[in-house]
Amino acid sequence: MWNLAGVGGVKTDNKSTMTTEVGEPSDTDLVTRARSGDNAAFGALVGRYQKVALRLAAAISGSVDDAADIAQEAFVKAHHSLPKLDDPSMVRSWMLRIVANEAKNHLRGRDRRHRRDERYGSWEFAAVVDPEASALDRDDARGLGLALGRLGTRDRQVLAYRYFAGLSEVETAQAIGVPIGTVKSRTARALTRLRTEMERP
Repeated sequence: MWNLAGVGGVKTDNKSTMTTEVGEPSDTDLVTRARSGDNAAFGALVGRYQKVALRLAAAISGSVDDAADIAQEAFVKAHHSLPKLDDPSMVRSWMLRIVANEAKNHLRGRDRRHRRDERYGSWEFAAVVDPEASALDRDDARGLGLALGRLGTRDRQVLAYRYFAGLSEVETAQAIGVPIGTVKSRTARALTRLRTEMERP
């Protein structure tokens, strides 16, 4: 299993059986190794993209607290689906697409739970405040989070890919499955809506 580390690095249950190469291995090399059963190679992919995956999960789901669980589940699904990856050089956008889908599924589940709680009441215990996590509750971050939360899923998704995950327009188009022109227009509209929401009192 690949455990998301707090500050860089990942933990894997198995040590690599491959010889260490000079320099950083490419994504294609790591995918090839992972497909051959080298769990540490897939762990290296997780380590390479875990930070961007966490940002993407948090932006789409609207929850920093749930981001690690979302990303972890997405990486597990990615590992199981690795044989289905057509182009190993595209593993970054492929993995982030899985993260995004997992975040959207989480969001839909949360909406269902919210409707259930409105109808029957909530029996959840109050969460214990994490002192480190509370540092994220600065005014700017809180305002941005609230503004993102008021956007539609499509707007939040394209902004998450472009600015939280740092994907190019081409990578975003591949991840969402739409033409580049659509990404450009969606991004422009989403940014306009986000500015409007940020200016709300």
